[in-house]
Amino acid sequence: MIVEKNPIILTEEETNSVVSSVQLSGVVTEQEAVTVNALCEVFKAIKDILSKMHTIEDDPSSPLLWKTIKLNNGQLNRIKNNKWNKEYALAFPAVFMHFINVRYLVSQSRIGEGRATMRIQYVLNNLNNSDDEVELDGFKMFNRINTAINSFKYGYPALLERFQLTYWDQPESFDDGVQPYWIDYEVWFKEYSSYIYKDWVERYIVVPPFTNHSDQLPESNQDNHEDHEEPTFDEASKFGPENISE
Repeated sequence: MIVEKNPIILTEEETNSVVSSVQLSGVVTEQEAVTVNALCEVFKAIKDILSKMHTIEDDPSSPLLWKTIKLNNGQLNRIKNNKWNKEYALAFPAVFMHFINVRYLVSQSRIGEGRATMRIQYVLNNLNNSDDEVELDGFKMFNRINTAINSFKYGYPALLERFQLTYWDQPESFDDGVQPYWIDYEVWFKEYSSYIYKDWVERYIVVPPFTNHSDQLPESNQDNHEDHEEPTFDEASKFGPENISE
């Protein structure tokens, strides 16, 4: 997951203190938001993309396409199979999403990286699904969903690592009176909050001779050392030919 940066909101007194340090160092401090859950961010990104789809593809003034976009916790199956159904009412067309086969990489150079499959179940509401006019709507909708995701995923940091189509399925039975379909996407994600910034301590370091004393903050050069002359690498490292004993 890409780390999102937001400016710090300070009181007037804190602002004055920061301004004085900025004037000395010339550096603007930013607060980094790193406490995020990668899978949550993927879900919210796809939900946001799908929620902007319209019934008429090229007409933004037409009604929104999806009436329900939810995390899949089996609510559709319970409605279909339980005659004593106590689920909240669902409006169709609907989209249900969940993750399967979530796994984390264990190699030392890939700590915090994971892989998963996001399964998107979209359900249409054409009860006459065998009519010539609507029997291919499931295929058309698959193309619309995939096109929307690929067109807008670059605006969502959670989808930039990898979010690629891998599988599509048309259920064999339509006895429910609705048209359910499956789409699978391969997801790569990173857990920045767990590793990258753990026990992070900020330090300001100046290492002569390749930097000058004037590069330091004034309080770090209280002895008023003057800038040194620019040495060559060999002079600075004391590893030139003249320093090698025979």
